[in-house]
Amino acid sequence: MKILSVTLTVEDLAESVRFYRDVLNMTVDENAEQALIHAGSSRLILIPGERFDGVHHLAFGIVPSEFELAHSWLSTRAPILVDNGSEIIHGPAGWNSRSLYFLGPEDIILELIARDADAEEKSANGESPRILSISEIGIGVPDVPATVTRLSEDLAISPFFEPGDAFAPLGDDDGLLIVVRQERIWFPTKTLRPARGSLAVRIESSIANKQIDLTSAISIATTGSAH
Repeated sequence: MKILSVTLTVEDLAESVRFYRDVLNMTVDENAEQALIHAGSSRLILIPGERFDGVHHLAFGIVPSEFELAHSWLSTRAPILVDNGSEIIHGPAGWNSRSLYFLGPEDIILELIARDADAEEKSANGESPRILSISEIGIGVPDVPATVTRLSEDLAISPFFEPGDAFAPLGDDDGLLIVVRQERIWFPTKTLRPARGSLAVRIESSIANKQIDLTSAISIATTGSAH
């Protein structure tokens, strides 16, 4: 499953543009209504909106051979979050990945993730790591099992691992929807919970063999009543 685009609302569009362009060195096309950020084969679209409760989580996939470069490069640009005393965070069993977490504008939890599945991807041999795509997008919902059922049955998006009541990754190594309960605290922070702000995701699913806009499905899932 490939994540083609993610659309989020931000309170301060200019500040978000500055961060992605000047701190992360990403190409940004902007106008008064929105900013389009190029993230490899994916696009991150930011539009102005009112402040909301919670924060979003977004992971950018990078070339595994550039992970050490990414670590040293990022450490001079943004404070890297720590888990158990380490800035380098390995994924759960079977995830086969290494990650660096950091906060972006309006406390969005950003991640650079290097997956073993992308080992054949070539280095750009530049000063900054090559971003392959938006690898993961976090989605906070009141009912995780119900959302998993909806996305699995209606849109043919399969679980990556066995889903639980509070956490369920859907998709594959090319792209994951990280579906979590709205009250769950985002790893590796101690206080930040999933956003209740506007979120739209457009994917290309090899299972369904078509491009799918998840806007309505996610809207229903995130605004439904808690159980």
